[in-house]
Amino acid sequence: MHDDIYMLWLSSILPQLGSRKLNTLLEAFGTARHIFNATKAELQDAVKLTSHAINILTKNRTLGYIESLLTDMESLEMVYLARCNDRFPSLLKEIPDPPVGIFFIGTLPADNTNKIAIIGSRKCSEYGLMTARTIAQPLAKDGIVIVSGMARGVDSMAHRGALQGGGQTIAVLGCGVDICYPSENKTLRADIIKNGCVLSEYPPGTRPAPAFFPARNRIISGLCQGVIVTEATKRSGTLITVQQAIEQGREVFSVPGNISSKLSQGTNELIRDGAYPIADHTDVLQVLGITPIATTKNNEKDKHQRKSLQNLAPDENQVYDSLTFEATSFDMLIETTGISPGKLHLICMNLELKGLARKLSGNRYVRGL
Repeated sequence: MHDDIYMLWLSSILPQLGSRKLNTLLEAFGTARHIFNATKAELQDAVKLTSHAINILTKNRTLGYIESLLTDMESLEMVYLARCNDRFPSLLKEIPDPPVGIFFIGTLPADNTNKIAIIGSRKCSEYGLMTARTIAQPLAKDGIVIVSGMARGVDSMAHRGALQGGGQTIAVLGCGVDICYPSENKTLRADIIKNGCVLSEYPPGTRPAPAFFPARNRIISGLCQGVIVTEATKRSGTLITVQQAIEQGREVFSVPGNISSKLSQGTNELIRDGAYPIADHTDVLQVLGITPIATTKNNEKDKHQRKSLQNLAPDENQVYDSLTFEATSFDMLIETTGISPGKLHLICMNLELKGLARKLSGNRYVRGL
């Protein structure tokens, strides 16, 4: 039987033992097949394992168990690639503590396609959401695969930007790929599967757990040539991924933010410490030496937006110029523009209809995405 089958068995016990312990076993025994066939005494002699760990290793060492797992995966249209498989992502093989294998649903983008991770805070500002989307969208149009973690906030917006750009995207999960987490991303998950894949090192049925997310972050960065951080506090978990990316030899990009915003402290400090500051997606392409696809420059949405800006009345233009990608209250707009509340309300409505402004809760406004 092919070694991939035994690697699948080894991956199935990842949640109980962790990736490092499985890699230690592979180093000691050479192949998953040898681990599968080893006696308890051989396991104990080769690697210092607790009796609990040995019980986990020997509990389901049957071909029937593997066949049952394969049947479940087939019903879910799930694919498994062992690290020894030729189709396993080559960049991911190179990282410290590489996954034993990966499970995915959808289509895994070709190994030779350029991949960029976009990450940031779950609790983010409108500015963080905007930058994730407006950077992901043109990158996707230029053929870059966008990788993120499908978490709330920046991750989800990065995937949406990639989909709106007509490109491919990979969501790396801290649970089994048959589980939608967070649950509100059900529609997004379905769209990702149609235009890329959801991917995880964890076997089907694995529920999300706090310990799994730092581990999955090494895969997000490991799949890519570089990582973009759009927004992060000083102690954000996002910075764990950045550290992993640095250890993996990946390029790190950071979006500058307002120095008075706590959500930009992490990104601004990354720039201070040597990360590439980016103003738009072309900065990323230039650093990585990727030639952009010229035909994406004149897309229909950009044409429509330019036309809308050209047709603004003077007072509409004044309000538009007062808006940024950070929320501005209606009262502040009155103070900034000097326009009466009634007239300003109509102007804001018109800008919303033209896609040039968005109304947020609390009667606040930002520029349209």
